[in-house]
Amino acid sequence: MTRAHHLTAVLGILAAALGAGSTWWSLTLTGGGVVGVTGVDSSALLWSVGAVCLAAYGLQAAMRGISRRVVGGVQVVAALVFCAVALSASADPLPSALAGITALTGIAGVGAAQLVVAIDITGWHLSAVGAGALLAVSGVLGAIRADRVALASRFERGAGSDSPQDSVSAWDALSDGSDPTKL
Repeated sequence: MTRAHHLTAVLGILAAALGAGSTWWSLTLTGGGVVGVTGVDSSALLWSVGAVCLAAYGLQAAMRGISRRVVGGVQVVAALVFCAVALSASADPLPSALAGITALTGIAGVGAAQLVVAIDITGWHLSAVGAGALLAVSGVLGAIRADRVALASRFERGAGSDSPQDSVSAWDALSDGSDPTKL
């Protein structure tokens, strides 16, 4: 289950990275200009929630027990919000393009919105939806996986006694010819 947990998370991260640099929609203006909006420019909230999702995935490696399950739940919720924000940003792409329209034309606000003739959605926002779904599955797998066995420290003392008599008897046994390497 650990491999599936990591594989779905890595695939989700790669899908988000691929979609972040792609053009999600392009707007054609009245003068013939075209403004492209990439995934990074689509929504600041989207990538903030994505960062929460990535941090939750990373934290699961350092935690055990109930705390890892809670962080896995946080990852699931953040991933689902990631999907919802990507879908809501594509439902109304105009606000994300206003800064690009202003940079191209110098017109801001309502005037910039009135310059838009057509909006072409490329479908790359679906990579973010897929990434969110993969990260949600990863969060579920991380929350339900069994805890790893704690490894003993090699510098811990054993259960033996620390009395001086034990060390004396060990030296005496060695003097009598017994081999300490044989059990």
